[in-house]
Amino acid sequence: MKTTLTSTRIHDNKMKNSSPSFCRLILTVLLLAPLAPLQAADKPAKPDPDQFAGIDPSEGTAVPAKSAPPKLIANPNSTEDYFRAKRTCTGVPSIAVSRGGRLWAAWYSGKTPGEIIERCPHSYTVLSTSGDGGKTWKEVLAIDPDGPGPLKAYDPRPWIDPDGKLWMIWHHTSVREAWAITADDAESENPVWSQPRRIARGIILNRPIVLANGEWLFSVCDRKTGDTFGMQSLVSRDKGETFAVKGELVLDYDLAPSEPMTVERQDGSLWMLLRTKLGIGESLSTDGGLTWSPLNVPAIQHTVSRFYLGRLQSGNLLLVKHMGIDADPSSEGRQQRRKLTAFISKDDGKTWSSGLMIDDRNPVSYPDAQQVADGTIHLIWDHSRSKEQEILTTTFREEDVLAADEATIARVKANRKLVSKGGTPE
Repeated sequence: MKTTLTSTRIHDNKMKNSSPSFCRLILTVLLLAPLAPLQAADKPAKPDPDQFAGIDPSEGTAVPAKSAPPKLIANPNSTEDYFRAKRTCTGVPSIAVSRGGRLWAAWYSGKTPGEIIERCPHSYTVLSTSGDGGKTWKEVLAIDPDGPGPLKAYDPRPWIDPDGKLWMIWHHTSVREAWAITADDAESENPVWSQPRRIARGIILNRPIVLANGEWLFSVCDRKTGDTFGMQSLVSRDKGETFAVKGELVLDYDLAPSEPMTVERQDGSLWMLLRTKLGIGESLSTDGGLTWSPLNVPAIQHTVSRFYLGRLQSGNLLLVKHMGIDADPSSEGRQQRRKLTAFISKDDGKTWSSGLMIDDRNPVSYPDAQQVADGTIHLIWDHSRSKEQEILTTTFREEDVLAADEATIARVKANRKLVSKGGTPE
């Protein structure tokens, strides 16, 4: 059943009868009830740290009076503090591909044993590149706000803009800000980077899009107060020199809204999908992101995790999510970050194909993709953030998703390449 939600809080039901006689009755029942012995089977199963969802990495982080430019560490595997063997958790990847085919992948890592990545102190962002189609990778940059201090760099986003410039966007836990550096030569293994600069308040995890009117639109999640989040349409009209919030959909904190992404539909409207604890929610804008319709959730069934949505060269949409398009995640039990599957829609999201299985293991999460000029789709995701610490890529084509037969599934699996494995030497 679908529900329309805007800013209404979700409350637990409260006891209506609180009279003294009622309370005495409840107390008597509790005292007279026999105590059952505690059985080992009654103990709750220890949760898998890689199945945690909805944790804000900035929670509990000391907030300085003002943010400061971070440290940029070249060739991190040559340093004592940032080399891969010291990492204990690795995940949340994103990918970008230059016009010439150079791959850029970014994620964040931590080095505190026993901590999940979202709560790992001193976590930092890593940028890696491949010039041979993903066969080999080299980590070229680490980004850290304050070294061993309490701040973190997380949720990175590499992006190639319409002019071919490479952007590297990441976030500071200090005041939940998005920062960026840029490089003119996206084909170079070691490009010259601009000075770091703050570009917006909030989190820009997913790929920006270029609208038909030329505006660059970034989908932003900004925590407004302790009770609300704003899903914002942030635009630049001057190729990234300046940014402005054009419109916003305010949602309740209890819904755990985050990680919005937007596509421009064939009719010119904007379709925003976002992660919530009830599934994938949707909102529409018919005025270029100035105003948004009330949130409809669940528009698509999903577990509480990131998904990918993007427009392909054919005009069709690609969606990568967990499990089948109509699968109820509760039917999968506690372990829901599994069965990464790709789908195609030929009618702007009204219906979807049967689905191509990308990775049926558990846990796998946080897909991101980009299609390149020859039609190849490059997909990145993470596997077992706190144990295997793997960042993986594969390649496929739109026709592979539509075919979705056993031979295609096997070929996509065979195309897997390892980008990084934390806790191991380079």
